[in-house]
Amino acid sequence: MKDNDSITPSEKEMAPEAENDENPEWDGSQSELIADEDAEEYEIPETGIKISYALTPDEMYKCLYNSNLYKTKGTRAVMQSVIFGFAAVAFFLTYFLTDSRYNAYHLGFGIFCLVMTAAVWLVPHWHTKSLAKMMADGKTVEAEIYPTHIDIGKDDGAWSIELDGTSEIKEFDGIFMISTPKEHHFAIPQRVIEPEVYNEIKAILLSGTKPVE
Repeated sequence: MKDNDSITPSEKEMAPEAENDENPEWDGSQSELIADEDAEEYEIPETGIKISYALTPDEMYKCLYNSNLYKTKGTRAVMQSVIFGFAAVAFFLTYFLTDSRYNAYHLGFGIFCLVMTAAVWLVPHWHTKSLAKMMADGKTVEAEIYPTHIDIGKDDGAWSIELDGTSEIKEFDGIFMISTPKEHHFAIPQRVIEPEVYNEIKAILLSGTKPVE
């Protein structure tokens, strides 16, 4: 009787690989291996992975937020809010504690500072939400990912990203977003990548770009 703890080499080869816990949940989108039609005849054709998907408004919002559409966010927004807050307190104290003919101006400036504090946070959020809803129009994005480049779109609207280390990549909220030196942005939701090719695609993207926080 064969020992259950021993596995022959042939059995090891036939055993399935352990599931990668880093793989995100896949939404059932299809991807397929394709050959690069633009490769020269004397070159070995590159094998790429074709994906197609449509960004949701929520995914578009996250991409716009992380594309530095608004510089005033995070630490900068906090600092500006603190400055306007202190100014508002100073104007209100002057209004309530002094008897000056300029008190009406102090009250007005205090209210203005409060409005600006709210605007620092709300205006970027509302504008980005509006843009995301407009841009996420359900249009299908088609891309072909090769080891050295990414081909995006077809015909007159086609463009490419060279994976030569000149572009930057961010990973956030289940999205890979690549930013080129010309400030073009391209996002790939991890939900559209099949588990079988997820690690391969991630390795291609990370090896050909510069990761940023």
